[in-house]
Amino acid sequence: MASAKFSLPDCGIFRTTQALPGHEEEVPAGILVYFHNHSDSGLPQVVLPDHCAHNRWHFRGPGVAFRSLAWAASLQKIPAQGFYFLKEELAFDGGSWPRHTLTQLGYTRRAEPILFIAQERAVLQENDLFFSDRGVRVEPEVLDILVPLVLHREMPGDPAGGDLG
Repeated sequence: MASAKFSLPDCGIFRTTQALPGHEEEVPAGILVYFHNHSDSGLPQVVLPDHCAHNRWHFRGPGVAFRSLAWAASLQKIPAQGFYFLKEELAFDGGSWPRHTLTQLGYTRRAEPILFIAQERAVLQENDLFFSDRGVRVEPEVLDILVPLVLHREMPGDPAGGDLG
């Protein structure tokens, strides 16, 4: 007989669609959580967002362990926070961004998607892109036009940014 772990979703970020039984105030419906299908106790758990830095939530602190496979099945998987480009033009109140625009995807605590546009600063002292801390809240259906990007992350002590050749 297969272990219950195999019927659980993969680890990642989710939106709750129901309050967690026994933890309704701490983990209500309609919030952003990080789901782990394992823990030291062997039970799945959810971790609440701790803080947001650079438009990305970080999940720290003790997780809330639970036994309900039905509740785990109610979690709504959402795309990973990170960098994407638009495969179609995106029109929104107050403007639009053209196809192939580089964006960063983030979320509110209520798991509402927010897109941040990549910008070059007026004064370029370094060859950096800038993402404002103010984005455009979009409907979840808009996420279908995002294509994920893979970026090299500079590591401490790697001033050249790595060798791509």
